Amino acid sequence: MKTTNQFSFLFIAAVFFIVGTSQAQNTHYVTIHVNTEQINSQNELEVCYFTSESPDGVNQTSSGNIEEFTTSVNAGDIIVWRGVSSNNPDNDTVNVSSINYHGGDNVFDRNVLNGNGGSPEEVEAMVQPGTNGKTEKYTIKFKVLNSGESNGGTFQIDPKITVKP
Repeated sequence: MKTTNQFSFLFIAAVFFIVGTSQAQNTHYVTIHVNTEQINSQNELEVCYFTSESPDGVNQTSSGNIEEFTTSVNAGDIIVWRGVSSNNPDNDTVNVSSINYHGGDNVFDRNVLNGNGGSPEEVEAMVQPGTNGKTEKYTIKFKVLNSGESNGGTFQIDPKITVKP
């Protein structure tokens, strides 16, 4: 009986420790909206904008310089980057092919996060534990298909991620 009580106490203590030290993992969606009819290598900053959706209901839309767009997350959260045509979503596709570390603090487990190969292609990654208070500048690389035909190769824009303290 004494062994059973000790085991029960240790089990309950372990559960409280795990629950007390774990942080809820949230998923944030960062979407690049692309005017797939107008985009070319000289105007990608003018014909694109970002939106982000977070589980806490704080949704953002970029304004002004989209390279200053900052997504705010917690360590341990998951970010999904995806693309959509802002002018022809039924026929055009925006494939997010990779997220590349560009500067500041790298908050992921590697420098290049590759797309999932789907259609449309997306990138998903988890913000590493212990990155609280850090900011990363990254490059989002994406390709545009107009009715299935490639439009101009790979485009890139450099927004930011901030991990809450």
